[in-house]
Amino acid sequence: NDPILEEGIIQDTLWLILQKIDESSIHRVESVSMVQPKQSTDALNVKIQYQKPATAFQHPNAGVMLTSLHWILNTLTKVAQQLITKTIPNSASTKLRLLEMYNGAGAHTIPLAKSMLLSEIVAVELDERLVNACRNNCRLNNCLKGEASDQDQTLVEVFKGHAAEWAAKTLRCIHKKNRLSTDTSPNEMSNNGTNDYNKFDILLVDPPRQGLDKTVCEMAIKGTFTQLIYISCGRRALIRDLKLLCSDFDIEDLAVIDLFPGTDAVETLIHLKRKMLK
Repeated sequence: NDPILEEGIIQDTLWLILQKIDESSIHRVESVSMVQPKQSTDALNVKIQYQKPATAFQHPNAGVMLTSLHWILNTLTKVAQQLITKTIPNSASTKLRLLEMYNGAGAHTIPLAKSMLLSEIVAVELDERLVNACRNNCRLNNCLKGEASDQDQTLVEVFKGHAAEWAAKTLRCIHKKNRLSTDTSPNEMSNNGTNDYNKFDILLVDPPRQGLDKTVCEMAIKGTFTQLIYISCGRRALIRDLKLLCSDFDIEDLAVIDLFPGTDAVETLIHLKRKMLK
């Protein structure tokens, strides 16, 4: 029996309204809604279903969640548009690979997968209930790697693990690659598995209030990531982490969203871009 179903679930439905940009393979997210939109010949309406454990952490403000998700998707659209101008239109190489940490039950994961902007998503979450919930949501939306009926779409692979341990493993792979690079041929390098944890274009993090482990910041700096999206509900931790990350990244864009009017609670969304790309 599925422990998620035994515990009790909250079910939600979300809609992405996608608009194709010119003749490219990129779609822009016109809006994100919990209300089913009207059918249109100019837009593609994508239905997303969620099942979340009733006792697990939930975003406390649905309006902020939708606003944040729309901002993230628009940011990825801009990144994809920049990439497509440097490559062959409609080529598979124009799709980006994303690592998501602290993904929860997949509130961001599934819309990202259904946005048609990415080639693959690897999601890492520590809470086993949320790992199971995220995999279940991937199944509901036909995007779980190894099980999806359409293998040409964005596929999601979900792992249970601590973000700091994943980052440490990535750093070990980077160090191993650096040691081998002086006396190993390119073909041997590609076959020895040293890149399994370090071949992403984008890092998306949505940590708890205490922010990122220092090892995760080090992985972001030393890894292959050219873009980083940081979702923060802890301002002091965010300032601390940015002092590390901004050694190699610049802030490209940001948004501050009022979580609860009349309080000092805000959600901060930051898009960082590696300095060498400026």
